[in-house]
Amino acid sequence: MRYTNKLNPFQHMVKKPKRLETRLIIWVTGLCVLQAVLFGALVYQITAESLHNHMGDKALALATSIASRDDVQSALQTKQGLDELNTQIEHIRELTAASFIVIGDKNTRRIVHPDSDKLGKPMVGGDSKAALRGERYVSIAKGSLGESIRGKVPVLSEQGEVIGLVSVGFLVQSIEPLIRARSAEIMLWGLLLVGLSILAAVYIGQRVRNAIFGLQPDEIARLFSEQDAILNTVRSGIIALDPEGNVRNLNQRACEILGKPTSCIHQPLKLADLLPEHSEFLMHNQQRPIVGFELFAADKRIVLSRYALQVQGQADGILLSMRPADELEYLSQQLTKVQAFAELLRVQTHDYSNKLNLIGALIQMGQTDQAIELIGQESKGSQAQIHHLLERIQDPVLAGLLVGKYHKARELNVILELNPDSLLGSITRKDMLERVVSILGNLIDNAIEAAIRASDTRTPKVRVTVDETSKTLLFDVEDSGFGLGDDKDVIFTPQYSSKSGAEHGIGLYLVKTNLDSCRGSLEIGESDLMGARLSVYIPK
Repeated sequence: MRYTNKLNPFQHMVKKPKRLETRLIIWVTGLCVLQAVLFGALVYQITAESLHNHMGDKALALATSIASRDDVQSALQTKQGLDELNTQIEHIRELTAASFIVIGDKNTRRIVHPDSDKLGKPMVGGDSKAALRGERYVSIAKGSLGESIRGKVPVLSEQGEVIGLVSVGFLVQSIEPLIRARSAEIMLWGLLLVGLSILAAVYIGQRVRNAIFGLQPDEIARLFSEQDAILNTVRSGIIALDPEGNVRNLNQRACEILGKPTSCIHQPLKLADLLPEHSEFLMHNQQRPIVGFELFAADKRIVLSRYALQVQGQADGILLSMRPADELEYLSQQLTKVQAFAELLRVQTHDYSNKLNLIGALIQMGQTDQAIELIGQESKGSQAQIHHLLERIQDPVLAGLLVGKYHKARELNVILELNPDSLLGSITRKDMLERVVSILGNLIDNAIEAAIRASDTRTPKVRVTVDETSKTLLFDVEDSGFGLGDDKDVIFTPQYSSKSGAEHGIGLYLVKTNLDSCRGSLEIGESDLMGARLSVYIPK
């Protein structure tokens, strides 16, 4: 069996969708043509009506003037001098371009008419009765010469009696050339308007095409649908903001994380409506990226990142992405442990590499006794430090944190010591332990940096004290820096930092956020190390 490829007979009738600019040109041009036609018809109607009224008023005025002539009144009463009167009236008709001037007696028989064959015959049209009753008016009727616009005026005797009437008319067909002349002018202006409309439509189409990056309506619809599907498919909460903090877009996941109904997606919102406690911080310094920032909002811990939006090289707002901390908890814990372990190995490797070089040099110099003594001192000091930490601090996570900070400080030539009076048991609450690690770690890092800044005038030193009561955890971090001075009121604000660099400015803000989440408090004082002392109280 052989198959042939036949074309659909209607295929040639199916056309591809026109481009947007083509549609705009067709729509605008069609609209202008429609407006031109309607406007032309309206103007034609108004012009025709105006000319008719003008001719009617002219006919009525001329009829009134003729009806007041003495020779007309005399001719109607005596029937004499009719030839001379016809001559004079015909002269007036030619001067005024009237189609006809007819004078009839009270029996509507013509005594004056431009056609002499119709003299003495009755007037036709059926519109003379009102004039014989003494009325003045304009009428349109069909007479012996054709349809005309007539001005009808009665002729009165000296006693005020109606003795006849005057009818002045302009044939309708004589007005048509005037109307057509006006119409041609109107059509010319209409065509000019359509031409200008086409040019305007082309210009508008180009501007619209450039504004939407050359995309066609079906492409825009597809991109919008894809964007909506992507936003509501990803597991991260997404919030797009303009530079003033107004919400441009957010997905369903963001509403779930922040505990908001999904109906708010289509409502006008500001960032302060979604994150009231952190909106000021997030809107400050919008060009600076923030990655993996942890905060407490909507009764949960949230990991948030902020990026600046750039449109055509200009700042156009910010983009926030967020996920609940518990979803990232396992991975975060593993990564934290790996990073801490790597940092500890790096510090120890660097430190012991220097010591091995020293030991090797002593052996080469034949100073074996000193080399053996150095090895014993190092082993004894390291073991003593680890033993002291494990003995005073029973929680292995906090002990590991302090060991890591100890080696970090040692690498930076800062003395970090644990107060001998320190004593702390295990922290059973997992969320509490994470917040304590964040608080204590940030305070120790700030203290180390403060001690380094004052190292030119005194020995850099940091002292850590950990303790607890039956209801409260107590932490003291002291340093040998220059102290806080006048910065005490602003150190916990989001934008504060005494250091330069994009990585600074949020450490103490994180301390405050974690303290607020666990209802803790912090006191600032002076240390006997000549620097600052920060005391933390956290209820169990």
